[in-house]
Amino acid sequence: MKKLVVLLSLLFFISNIYAQKSELGIGLGFSTYYGDLSSDILQNDLKQSHPAIQVFYNYYMNQYLNTRIALGHGTISGDDSYSSRDWQLKRNLSFQSSITELSGIAEFNILGIKHLINPFLFSGVNMFHYNPKTYYKGEWIYLQPLGTEGQGSYLHPDRRKYSLTDISLVFGGGMKIKISHSLILSLELGWRKTNTDYIDDVSKDYVGYSELKRTNGELAANLADRTGEYNGPDPVSRISGSQRGGEKVQDYYTMSFVNFVYILNSGNPFKRRNKVSCPRF
Repeated sequence: MKKLVVLLSLLFFISNIYAQKSELGIGLGFSTYYGDLSSDILQNDLKQSHPAIQVFYNYYMNQYLNTRIALGHGTISGDDSYSSRDWQLKRNLSFQSSITELSGIAEFNILGIKHLINPFLFSGVNMFHYNPKTYYKGEWIYLQPLGTEGQGSYLHPDRRKYSLTDISLVFGGGMKIKISHSLILSLELGWRKTNTDYIDDVSKDYVGYSELKRTNGELAANLADRTGEYNGPDPVSRISGSQRGGEKVQDYYTMSFVNFVYILNSGNPFKRRNKVSCPRF
C-alpha cells in the first residue's frame, strides 16, 4: 500500500505539464554507499564510488519552487577489506548492487531563477530497486535468494526475505549556473535515506554454520560467514546470535551529479497577467 501511494505521488508530478514552464535534463556523476560494510575512513568509502546517470523533467511553480521527476541509475558497493578496524577485516564481507530509482522531488531555488548563479535545496521520495551480490570463487552470486541471515528458514520464522524494491527519503542541495538563454549547468549532491537495512545483505546476527547449511544450503552458509577465508581455508564454527550487522541504523547512499539542463520554450515562463515583466531564464 505504501509503495502504491508513493507511485501515485510520483505520477502527480507529471500531471498538468506545460512546456513553457519546464526543463529537461541529464546528469552524470557518482553513487556511493554507506552502511554496515562502510569503512571507518571516508576516503576509502569514496574510493568505492561508481558512475551514475539520471534523466529528469523540471516543472516550475514560480521563480523559487519547482518539482522534479527523475529516473536514475548507478552502482554501489561495500567491502570490509577497506576498513582499518580488525574486527571488520576479519568479518570479510563484501557486496555490490545496481540501483535504479524513480524520484519525485521538490526544489527550492534560494535566490530565484533571475540570478546567474542560484543555490538550491531539494527534498522528496523515491522508489528504488536493488539486488546485492558478492564475488565468490570466480563468479558473482546474488545474495537475497540464499537467506544468509536465516531468512526463509523454518527455524527463524520471524525473518522473511527482504524485498528488492523499497522507498527512500531524498534530500540535498546544489548550485545552478545559467550558461545561456536556454541552457543551465547544475551541480548537486543528494542523500538517499532508505527504509531497509539490507542493501548490503547485512543487518542482524549470525546463524551458526551447521544450522544455516542444514536449512538454507551450503552456499548460504559459506557466504554468511566469511571469516574463515580471512583466517584460513576452513569455515568458522560460530554460535548463532553473535553480531553480524547493525540493524538499528538503516542503509543509505548518495548520488552526486553534474546536470546539463535544457529550458523548453525558452521564453519567459513567469509572465504575470498584469503584463509586468519578470526575469527570464
